[in-house]
Amino acid sequence: MNFFFKPETIAVIGATANPVKGGNAIVKNLLAGFKGGIYPVNPKYQQIEGLRCYPSLREIPVAVDLAIIFIPAVQVPAAIEECARCGVPGVMIESGGFAETGTEGRNLQQEIARIRKQTGIRIWGPNCMGLVDAINGRFFSFMDHNAVKRGFIPGRVSLIVQSGMLSASFLVDIMSNNIMGISKVCSIGNKADINENDLLSYLINDPETSVIGLYLESIAAGRRFAELCRQCTKPIVVLKGGKSPKGAAAAISHTASLAGNHRVLEGVLAQSGVFEADDFKQMMDLCRTLDAYPQRPSGSGRTAVITFSGGAGIVAADFIDQMKLSVAELAVPAKNALQAIFPDWMPPTNPVDIWPAIEKNMGTGVDVYKESVQAVLDDPGVDAVLLLAFAGNSRFTFNLAAFDAQAKKAGKPFFIWLSGRRDEAFRAQTEAMSLGIPAFPELRRTVECLSAVFRKRPSPESAVTKNEDSSRITLPPDLCRILESVHGPLDEYISKQILSVYGIPVVSEKLATNPTECLLALDSIGYPLVMKGITPGGVHKTEMGLVELGISNKETAGRTFQKLMEKMNQRGKVLLQQQAEGKIELICGLMRDPQFGVSVMLGMGGVMAEVFAETAFAMAPLFREDALDLIERFRGKKLLEGFRGTPALDREKLAAILIALGNIGLAHPRIAEVDINPLIITATGAVAVDASIILE
Repeated sequence: MNFFFKPETIAVIGATANPVKGGNAIVKNLLAGFKGGIYPVNPKYQQIEGLRCYPSLREIPVAVDLAIIFIPAVQVPAAIEECARCGVPGVMIESGGFAETGTEGRNLQQEIARIRKQTGIRIWGPNCMGLVDAINGRFFSFMDHNAVKRGFIPGRVSLIVQSGMLSASFLVDIMSNNIMGISKVCSIGNKADINENDLLSYLINDPETSVIGLYLESIAAGRRFAELCRQCTKPIVVLKGGKSPKGAAAAISHTASLAGNHRVLEGVLAQSGVFEADDFKQMMDLCRTLDAYPQRPSGSGRTAVITFSGGAGIVAADFIDQMKLSVAELAVPAKNALQAIFPDWMPPTNPVDIWPAIEKNMGTGVDVYKESVQAVLDDPGVDAVLLLAFAGNSRFTFNLAAFDAQAKKAGKPFFIWLSGRRDEAFRAQTEAMSLGIPAFPELRRTVECLSAVFRKRPSPESAVTKNEDSSRITLPPDLCRILESVHGPLDEYISKQILSVYGIPVVSEKLATNPTECLLALDSIGYPLVMKGITPGGVHKTEMGLVELGISNKETAGRTFQKLMEKMNQRGKVLLQQQAEGKIELICGLMRDPQFGVSVMLGMGGVMAEVFAETAFAMAPLFREDALDLIERFRGKKLLEGFRGTPALDREKLAAILIALGNIGLAHPRIAEVDINPLIITATGAVAVDASIILE
């Protein structure tokens, strides 16, 4: 990949002297900072921007490391073949007109993919803005040269952006607002060859990158992506486009991307320790925050709030609670230190409203901000400090450099919400950024980013922990034959037999095909019981009227058997099962996601599963930590703790079920889906009451 990031010679195929064309901007941008050889290629010109222009690539007298291509799409395949013949290891195609445009463009993209496979040449793009390396002055892009001339603040955040123009927008926004320093911005476009995994792998090992942000419309190889994220010790922030049906359709037309199941993606990102952003601004804010605090600090997020306004402090406390942090309870020494600068009638509490202290000490030379910050930083019960500051008021002057020194000495995160006059607030934010202090104009975003710093992140080593080897589990021959030969849904009885072999608790049950078998089954199951009609392919038995609850005697059981058989036209079977006692119903299962493969799901169960759609996902195989994290991300997790007489569920038992589901999917490639609904929480644990396995 060094020929993309650190080439010594670059050819620009499609260079032009026309100053309004992208081919001219590429040459100018290279001249702005690239230290190697630049070789424009265009038979129409003798010279471009003071450089000799060559009629063809083969006329260039030196070996070319990288060719940047900016010509009409129909001419690109021939240009790539010429590069391959000349020994160029990599090409960066910034031209559009490929798979994002329709059938003709897709055919062109397939052709360049064929050339890549045949020749071994590496291809970045097409339909992209190339690469910007702000640290080393490498601008391999047709972006506006005036933006390049204004310059970028070098930093440690690198971005991978699937959209070409969006990458330029990010750069202009960063440059205009001085919000953070940039290491590299990689615009990858349609990903005919080089994709986010290639670039992520490079940036993980790049000493000039400490935080990686990605905007993606698709993920080329989901399992590899998740593996890289899990192994990475640098913070990764992802903004995924195409989550909604309309967004997914737009992604197809934009970069020919299939967006995938967004709930699976959300689960896999959380499982892999990735920070997911909801919008562009949040993505940038998270990146600069994690650049300041790349490692999770000690403590749980007990926050001291120092505010110029009591009302602002109240709102901040609300946000802190919403973001799973806590307002710190100040220790006596901290309160005493604050009381020394506060009036006697105002005992200091957290949030610390400093206005009374400012009034008391006006004209005395006491720096109320500094003294207040030091008092809470010295408190061992405080993990972080949130300062609510007003810029542009002479009564509320503050020294950002002093705050930075205090926070660094204490080793605790220090965040600022900046309000006040726009120009003064912007200057203060710029200064804070230069010091490495996260400062924001929105209070919610400030607390949101502070919360991200304290978010638990899985260690790379945690993925190495082994579960029990599922390959040792052997299904009985009859179940093996079914898995090898049947297509579509298996009935509930067979589905639960398979689950049971993998250690998933299932309800006690018997299958009956005639009244005699029904009566014999009653003695072994007991009352009350449930009777269900089992038909080939019948999954939603409730809608078909094939479920009868609360059967309490033989007479009722006999009548119910006949009733169910009549509804099935005497062609089905009747399942008699022990009626599980429990009010809390869950749904869990697995699916095969096109991007991430076998994925395990947990959600609210019973007949309301599709109504509430409260589900969380994780990618198999699940390790114990993954399964427990999946349970923690489930919004209905409080139901597992027991309330109003309902039994609590041991999370370890539920985790074992989730792990087993993932193992089933990995061990049997023909299993497309597993659906356990409901999984009922009982006094002794959780039991699968209904289940369905669907085979490809």
